[in-house]
Order: sequence, then structure tokens, then C-alpha cells
Amino acid sequence: MRLPYFPLHLVLFPHLPLPLHIFEERYRAMTRDLLADGSPYAGRFVIGSGGDDDEPEGSVGTVAEVRRAEQFADGRWALVVVGAERVALGAVDRSGLYALIDVQPLPETVGDGETAGRLLPEVQAALDTYLDTVKRFVASAASVGRESQEITDVAASLDEVLKPIRLPDDPLAASYAVAGVLQIELSRKQQLLELPDGASRLEAELNLLRREARLLADGAMPPISREDLRYHPN
Repeated sequence: MRLPYFPLHLVLFPHLPLPLHIFEERYRAMTRDLLADGSPYAGRFVIGSGGDDDEPEGSVGTVAEVRRAEQFADGRWALVVVGAERVALGAVDRSGLYALIDVQPLPETVGDGETAGRLLPEVQAALDTYLDTVKRFVASAASVGRESQEITDVAASLDEVLKPIRLPDDPLAASYAVAGVLQIELSRKQQLLELPDGASRLEAELNLLRREARLLADGAMPPISREDLRYHPN
């Protein structure tokens, strides 16, 4: 199938929401076409990792579905989209006002069910440790040179932002939830997206969660952002 292509310097995973601010004219036109009555795209477009005029940086992208749209008086749009499915990326057609891309849906499978079931509680425990380590890291960094009340306020803010995350019982959905939370390099996120099944993704994430927690404990990594703590079960 062929869908509009929106390259971004991020990786969108299935089930996860993403707010977008549409201001370039070509993407304003794309949005109008996505939302038009009788649109062949039915509010769906492809997000891939890369620059506007470059080839996609990976072989897999994600179909995004528009769930909420607001147009401003000056023509800009505020969108909320949700990742729908992974797709294999094909040829990009840039002959129009905005790019189109040929894609093929990829199978969504758990993989080895026994392995996935064994990994899920381990990943949950590693995620809990990772978020606790993030909280300690941020609190420690924020406490330098601050008064006690300011430290208390920071701790309260962290408790609000870094709430415990209960992973879904479905290993496939859980693998995408963890991928969205992990604060790692874009190339590693792309690798997670390209893994063929939930079990493989959970195994890779378990190693990454443990690695990142160690680095954070040593003060080697920046804090996690609020935007990367959102999960949408679709």
C-alpha cells in the first residue's frame, strides 16, 4: 500500500501516542488530505526515522493514525496520533507536495510464548529498578545548591511524573510500552522496532534496562523526559 510519509527524528511504536505540531506547508497539505471526507488514507500516514529529504534510516516504520486534530487560525495543526502497526518501508515518491511511501504490513507476533512469559516479570522488575534509579538520579542532581523546601518540591514532582508503570499482560504490548519508556539512542530504538516479535524485543529491553540503570547509578546519563513516559493501550 502507499501512504503519506512523515520523516521525524524519533521512533514511534505501535500502541503509543504522539503529539505533533504541523507547521510546514507540505505537511499542512498532507494533514488536510488525511482528514478530508472520503480520503483514501483515512487519517493514516507513515512515520519513519530520518530527515525530510533523506532516505529512511531504517527498514521499518510505523503507521500512525490521527486520533485528535485541531487547526489554528493561521493554518497550523495540533495532532495526536497513535502508532497502529509496523510496516516494511519501500520506495519513496517525492514528486508531489509531500512524500508518499510504499509499505508492507509486518506480522505482529509474540514469538516464543514460553520465553515471553518468563521474560515479562523480569522486565517488569528491571523497569521498576530503572525508574527508581532515574528518580534518584534526578533528585540528586536537583539537590545541588538548593534549599530543603526546593528539594522537597522536586521530590514531589518526580513522584508525579515518574509513577510506577504496570506493564500489560500481553507480552507484545508490553514490549512496545517498554520501548517507548526507554531513554536510549535513536539507533537503538530503531533496532527495537525492527525486531520480529515480542519475545525478542523483551529480551533486548531487559538487557537495555539493566544497562541504563547501571549508567544512571553512575551519573552517566541524562534524566528521562515526561514525553517518553506515556503509554496508550489503543
